[in-house]
Amino acid sequence: MGGKNRIVVDYGDMEDLILLGMIHTKNGYEVDIHDGELRFKNMISNVGLPVVKKYDGIKDFNLLKGMVGDNEEGFVVRFSNGDRMKVKGEEYIRLHRIISMISTKSIWEILSSGESIEEVFDGVPDEFYPQIREYEKSLRYGFMSISEHAGKLFDMLYENYDGDLPEKKVYAEWVKKQDKQLQPILFRMYDRKDYSNYIWKLLKPKYELL
Repeated sequence: MGGKNRIVVDYGDMEDLILLGMIHTKNGYEVDIHDGELRFKNMISNVGLPVVKKYDGIKDFNLLKGMVGDNEEGFVVRFSNGDRMKVKGEEYIRLHRIISMISTKSIWEILSSGESIEEVFDGVPDEFYPQIREYEKSLRYGFMSISEHAGKLFDMLYENYDGDLPEKKVYAEWVKKQDKQLQPILFRMYDRKDYSNYIWKLLKPKYELL
């Protein structure tokens, strides 16, 4: 998905072009598409484009922001000199921020910190979930593979000592013969300490947008 346009608002089956403004090509002035000359109104009608809804008299940006629904993008404010400014809704901003940050590293950070994917990406459009779930699945599989590999080595040694473990010095010598990446895990297993954070560090990916 990297580099592609990311949709936040769900427009359903609607596919259309909305007329926001027109510039008179001969004089460079902006045409009033709502209350302008009849000839321009007729032209707009003939083109068949829907015209953006106009709101007059609202000067409080916070009021405008509060009028934006959860599944709406926001408003375009036009000033008397022709300049324009976008006023986005809170939900749009929240979802856009989340979507723009969906990456290999952000998924890893959520999982490694023990957070819930569902809660973090609550409200994100459905089309983004396949990429999220696919990468979550690969990270969880990687975690399970490393954990199981270390666990099997530990269990084999345990069985070789008739259901017990050797003293730590002997154990340390055995650990040094194992894969370097697994050594910190095996030491934590001996001390009955949690080793999940170490595995997550091993799985830390390079940043890449999904």
